Amino acid sequence: MILHIAKKIGKSVFSIFFIYCSFQSFAQKQEIGIGMGLSVYSGEIGSQRLDVRNFRPAGQAYYRINFSDVVSMRVAGSLGILSASDKNYHTPMANARQQTFTGNFNDVNIMLEYNFLNFSYKNEQDCGKLAPYFAAGLGFFSFSNNVVNLNNQTNTTFLPMIPIGGGFKYRVNAHWSINYQFVANKTFTTSIDGIYNSPGFQKSWVDSQSTEWYYYTGLSVGYTFWKVHCPKR
Repeated sequence: MILHIAKKIGKSVFSIFFIYCSFQSFAQKQEIGIGMGLSVYSGEIGSQRLDVRNFRPAGQAYYRINFSDVVSMRVAGSLGILSASDKNYHTPMANARQQTFTGNFNDVNIMLEYNFLNFSYKNEQDCGKLAPYFAAGLGFFSFSNNVVNLNNQTNTTFLPMIPIGGGFKYRVNAHWSINYQFVANKTFTTSIDGIYNSPGFQKSWVDSQSTEWYYYTGLSVGYTFWKVHCPKR
């Protein structure tokens, strides 16, 4: 009887120990990070060009799961400022329109990342690894601007977008890494800048065939949770 109870206790302890080891093994694949950077708008103002004069502050936090040495999945949330003005562009359209806007955005996206080089950590020799990567996925964003147009109310919350980008990852040590990224967010709206075609007005301010983009670029610092090696039984 005592031997039977002892075996049950032993099995329970081993099961708990195995679950703990499994959790720790999975934990080394998880990473959290935070970063700062710049955001920029591209649309009717500036004729869809990416203009460095329109860069504004932005920030991001992320959670990453490293499935293998080269494939990862990242969930990220960003917020920042978007701004542009027709006063910077001396074109007939800009001179006639004279639109200026400043607004805020926030988004969340999920992206798959492919590292072109092995970025895993197995020993101290792996410190200093540098790996370029490509990423793409899906997301949603919300925005607000300082343009008031009561005749054209637009839904500005939870709008779909497609993020595409890439960058470089640098491994400092087993836990810490530094990431640089550039992400282009393809939206399906023409309303970020607050420019609308007024009802009954023959002049067209908006190119309905072209939707707007916004971009994020920046540096982030990531921390990878490392496992405790469990003895084999």
